[in-house]
Amino acid sequence: MSENERVFNSKLTSKQKILRNAFNDDNITEILYWWWARWWKSWWVWEIICFTSLKMNWIVWLVWRREWDDLRKTTLNTILKVLSKKWLREGREYNLNMQTKELRFYNGSKLYFVPLKEKPSDPEFNWLWGYEITYWYIDEAQEVNRKVINIILSRCTEKIKEYHLKGKVIMTCNPMKCHLYNDFIKAQNEWTITSDRIFIPALYKDNPFIDHKKYEESLKRADKVTKERLLNWNWEYDDDPTKLYSYDDIKDLFVNSWEEWKKYITADIARLWDDKTVIIVWNWFVWTVFSYTKMRTTEIVNIIRWFQEKYWVKNSNTICDEDWVWWWVVDQLLCKGFVNNSSPIVNEENRWIRNYKNLKDQCYFELLPFVLSNKIKLIVNSDDVKECIIEELDVIKQKNPDKEWKLQISTKEEIKRLIWRSPDFADAIAMRMWFELVKESEKTIYFI
Repeated sequence: MSENERVFNSKLTSKQKILRNAFNDDNITEILYWWWARWWKSWWVWEIICFTSLKMNWIVWLVWRREWDDLRKTTLNTILKVLSKKWLREGREYNLNMQTKELRFYNGSKLYFVPLKEKPSDPEFNWLWGYEITYWYIDEAQEVNRKVINIILSRCTEKIKEYHLKGKVIMTCNPMKCHLYNDFIKAQNEWTITSDRIFIPALYKDNPFIDHKKYEESLKRADKVTKERLLNWNWEYDDDPTKLYSYDDIKDLFVNSWEEWKKYITADIARLWDDKTVIIVWNWFVWTVFSYTKMRTTEIVNIIRWFQEKYWVKNSNTICDEDWVWWWVVDQLLCKGFVNNSSPIVNEENRWIRNYKNLKDQCYFELLPFVLSNKIKLIVNSDDVKECIIEELDVIKQKNPDKEWKLQISTKEEIKRLIWRSPDFADAIAMRMWFELVKESEKTIYFI
């Protein structure tokens, strides 16, 4: 029997064999292993963790979930079941310390259970640099920041040289639009995935322990989102009830019909940082999108003035982001200014000011009826811009819909954690609603 067969001594499915081979491949450092319905979601990963820990002395696994409570109730519970099934007993082959959140095997190998929820006091995750680990496992990897993955991979140094190992991370996840989709799923589908990564999907047809025909028939009777996700394995769809815009409605934005009306310009300013400056020229609700990187505010002012002349857009119909230092652009152009955290625009009966947390949230919510009624058409000059717009609008969610709070969307920091960049295109699109809201507020009649 080969060394691999002794380590992975369970009866494996075809996808589990792919996972085994990927784990043993020194060229691969990031593995995304995605189970579908009615799989034991992390069972096979835990077998890898247990057997590698027992096979090699003093190696270290870092086991992650966002919240400690989830780690304790789900992830830790699964490993205890695996250990029990393999006849490994606490106090004999291993010891579990709930105070220090670690499990230590008799040969010195250990598992650290670490909740990695973001800390406002340490946005760069500097506390992670103190770890010396061999491997890393992330359960529910869609919740983790891409920055964390990069940091931890650089800390995979423990016993690497002694055993001639390659530090790597195994991730499991649920379908969700985030950096995992871009780095693994989309990249693998388009044959652009980097050689150090692999995406291993395990669909219901890969599970030999269920009735495939019966399961497929039940899925065909399900709603469209469930059918797309479970039957057709389409990651573009998800059933998150907090999403503002559906994937189908976002795709329709590129094919809707339109007519010529009044023209506007909206601009989300970025200047010299990595974020994009997005300038949109609107022909009523048809927009042509332009984006720029690392531009000075003087250059941005000149570009907007050029667009105003070319497309015959009045200065009073131009609005720019006025947060932070971007007030300088507004001052130079003498155009309208958009302050994201300012108060909502008041309409009759104070409906908007009561329901929305701030102006930015208000614009995103008030954009929804225009998207649903097919009043908007997108004109873009590249597929990259189109993909960016779809990706950004697709991760806009309502925060805390079950609580009696003012309506608000995901923060920019939360969106960055999912797609690893600022939603510059989406922000410039939502700003268009400022003109509609002001127009409606001017219709308000007050009785004294």
